[in-house]
Parts: sequence; structure tokens; C-alpha cells
Amino acid sequence: MKLLKQLKSVVYGMIFGISNVIPGVSGGTMMVVFGCFDIVCGALALDIKHIKKHFAFLMLFAIGAAGGIIGFSFAVTGLLENFPIPTFLFFLGLVAGSLPLLFRKMFSGGGNVNNKVKFYHIIFAVIALAIVAVLGIAEKSAVETVSFMAQMGFIFYVKLFFCGFIAAVVMIIPGMSGSFMLMLFGVYYVIINAITELDLSILVPSGLGIIVGVVIGARFIKWLLGRFYTTAYSIITGLVIGSLFAIFPPGVRFDLTLLIGTAAFIAGAVFSFFAGREKTTNE
Repeated sequence: MKLLKQLKSVVYGMIFGISNVIPGVSGGTMMVVFGCFDIVCGALALDIKHIKKHFAFLMLFAIGAAGGIIGFSFAVTGLLENFPIPTFLFFLGLVAGSLPLLFRKMFSGGGNVNNKVKFYHIIFAVIALAIVAVLGIAEKSAVETVSFMAQMGFIFYVKLFFCGFIAAVVMIIPGMSGSFMLMLFGVYYVIINAITELDLSILVPSGLGIIVGVVIGARFIKWLLGRFYTTAYSIITGLVIGSLFAIFPPGVRFDLTLLIGTAAFIAGAVFSFFAGREKTTNE
């Protein structure tokens, strides 16, 4: 059983890593899906006491995440070009299966009776839902701008740092896609190619931006959860529900691809539902 638990931690990290490579899929949502959002955010915020408490899980999660990002970077283009609907429907299933866990967290108030859900929490959730849904619609019509690879120089590296920073902050927020932000900035394929080719001139400045963005973003979210638990989770719930609109693939037709995609959706939903239930039981 211990080995199975360790394997699940690696798989959770791997799916988190893969989700950060696919534009439109939120890594923050995947952390919520597997019930480890609070744990990972606490670690990313560099809370040493928190890291020591969850060290085993975090190490396995990090190994899986690194494997997902590096390994999937080689396959992302072909997979999205040849099997876009099953791929996105699998992640859609992961999100849908996590909703019971989210509602439990939102209505639990973090164990504090004074944190009961009020009407304004519902309003926050609806606003968050609308924001992500609108961004999802905008994303489907967005096209990556021309790469600025020819602009090598100091400004180019500053841009890479800035893009990595913004993408990292967005990545942590459930329902928001860091990869999509990289596409908007026109550097998504630049960084993906740099990962596959181990181009340090691209990876170092963008990686530094990601590290700084992750720490700052995680510290803010950790503070928010500590001070306004129900408000935070009402917003997170809205963001995650809104991501269902963002992830849903365009061009779905009643054919064999949809049949395979439906099976992928069910598999993702079942997996995340039981993963979330197990995490809740162990908390």
C-alpha cells in the first residue's frame, strides 16, 4: 500500500507537469483535482516547516512534475495535432471529477464555523467562473504571435524572464493556464523547443522568471487561504468550473474520436474523483 501511495504521488505530479505544457489546461486546477493544492502552495511559498512535514509527498510530486514537463514537451505538438479531442476531454474529466472535493472544501470553511458560505461567496464564484469562461473563449481564437527569436540581446532575455514570471503566477491559480499566457506572449514554442534541445540561453532566463513567479504567487495564495479560506475556495471553485468551458475542445463531432474522447473523459473523472476522496479522507 505504501508503494501504491508513493506511485500515486508521482502520477499526480506527472499530470500536473503535463497540464502545464498543454495550452488551456491549468496546473493549479490539477493540484486542486488531487487535493494537494494547499500542500504544494505551501511548499512553493518556501515554508520550511511545511516542506519538512510533507517532504516525502513533495519530493515524489516534484519528480513526477519534472518528468511530465520534460517528457511531454517532446510529444505535445504531435498529440495535440493528432488527438486533440481525446486529450482535452481527458483533462476535462479530471476537472469534472474534482468538483465534489471542491464543494466539500468550500462549504467546510476550513473547519472554522465562522467561515460559513455566505451569499457574497457565491457572487465571487460566479464572477471567477465568468472570467475564466471568457478567457477560454478568447483563447480558442488566439494565435501565437511571431516569435522574437531574432531579437537576441539583453531586452530579449528580460522579456523571457518577464514571460516566465507572469506564466508562473498564472499557473498556480486554478482555472488559469500558464502555457496560454506564454502563447499570448509569443514564446510558447520557443520555450518548448528549448526544453527539447536543452537550450540554456532560453531556459535560464525564463526559468528564473518562473521560479520567482512561483514563489511570489504561492506566498500570496498561502496568505489568502490562511486569512480568507472560504472566500479563497469560493473563487477557486468558480475558476475551476469556468475552466470546463476553457478546456472543452472545439470541433467536436459524433464520430469515433468522440467515442474515444468520451472514454478518456470518464477515465479522467473517475480517477480524479477517487483521488480527491482519498486525499480528503487522509487530511
